[in-house]
Amino acid sequence: MGNKVIDLETALDRLGGDKEFLLELLGELVQQIDQSLPDLKNAVDSANYDELRSIAHGLKGAAANLGADKIAEQFLQLEMMGKEHRLNGAIEGVENARELNEELKNYITTL
Repeated sequence: MGNKVIDLETALDRLGGDKEFLLELLGELVQQIDQSLPDLKNAVDSANYDELRSIAHGLKGAAANLGADKIAEQFLQLEMMGKEHRLNGAIEGVENARELNEELKNYITTL
């Protein structure tokens, strides 16, 4: 996959090569992440470990299903922080997720 935010070949294979459908799903993922980032930050700020774990878990799965492995890995880290009741680095993790989502938005425009 290299430094790409998404493994395009894998994502297309999972969808039978339907690029239009992939773009639609990626657009929904980007929107879902955008909408969830404030909730993730609030979960970190209020030390709501269950909420952090739950939100990150859902986003991890959605990203992984579309081959967005870098984003999925970031959400896995946040999910584990919630599960293990540790917040050291969590705000940075939320910021990294935001940056990766912006990278995905930019990548989508090139497809």
